[in-house]
Amino acid sequence: PRRTFVFNNGSDGAVTSAWVQGIAEAVARGWNAVTFDGPGQSSTLVRKHLGFRADWEHVITPVVDQLVARADVGASRLALLGVSQGGYWVPRSLAFEHRFAAAVADPGVVDVSTTLMSHLSHGMHKLLDEGDQAKFDRDMATGERFSKKLRATTALRFRPYQQDSAFDVYRTAQAMALTDELIGQITTPLLITSPEGEQFWPGQSQSLYDRLSGTKALLEFTDAEGAGSHCEPVGNLVRNQRIFDWLDDQIPA
Repeated sequence: PRRTFVFNNGSDGAVTSAWVQGIAEAVARGWNAVTFDGPGQSSTLVRKHLGFRADWEHVITPVVDQLVARADVGASRLALLGVSQGGYWVPRSLAFEHRFAAAVADPGVVDVSTTLMSHLSHGMHKLLDEGDQAKFDRDMATGERFSKKLRATTALRFRPYQQDSAFDVYRTAQAMALTDELIGQITTPLLITSPEGEQFWPGQSQSLYDRLSGTKALLEFTDAEGAGSHCEPVGNLVRNQRIFDWLDDQIPA
């Protein structure tokens, strides 16, 4: 039985991207490694038409159940890494699933909806807050008719939610948020990356780190070292080295 590394992709990453974002490094260091498509991701979205869900522990726990049943997996030596939107799904899962010996959020995401919400006008915010679904959907459809950019954005970002209504997309996104109660239930040692120039959830890595009470670490990456921006896209070597050095400390070979 060996240490086993679980890679949780983001909102639109393919399983093949997991190779450069962690699995190659894991295998080189002697870990087992596994990845999967959850609801709203790649094959599960296209073939099964399943959309994002906030309660990601119902995705991660079956993965763990499958792993610990294998003779080649050390059940007490599991690690979990989530990239991009996985930076919400991982800590959310850890609030309920306590069989991981260590985990990583790259980056930390406290509220998934902030990126989508930033595209809304004040009036649309108000309609959402008031629960006026009919007018919200009508105004969104009107905006899409007159804006090619908005049509392209909604086609890309709304599809993984598998909702018929734009209002329901935003409501589902708003449900993907970590409350103090949820964060307080996390007991797994958690490493949170904080890349310079994070463009989707700026400041949320620090916010998650500050609110954790257990074993935690904040790992900063900079533009100067070629590892800035969301998920350190051109700094995979230094990113993987530092993340797996930390994981090796938490779960020794």
